[in-house]
Amino acid sequence: MLQDEILYRCGNFDWVPLLRIWGAVGYAPLLVLR
Repeated sequence: MLQDEILYRCGNFDWVPLLRIWGAVGYAPLLVLR
């Protein structure tokens, strides 16, 4: 799994929640504009 490799390379850094937050922040304006 590529995700597992990425997690090990990043030293098990908890980056998934960060991606979810960035995704929510970036996607919210699109919903508002619609």
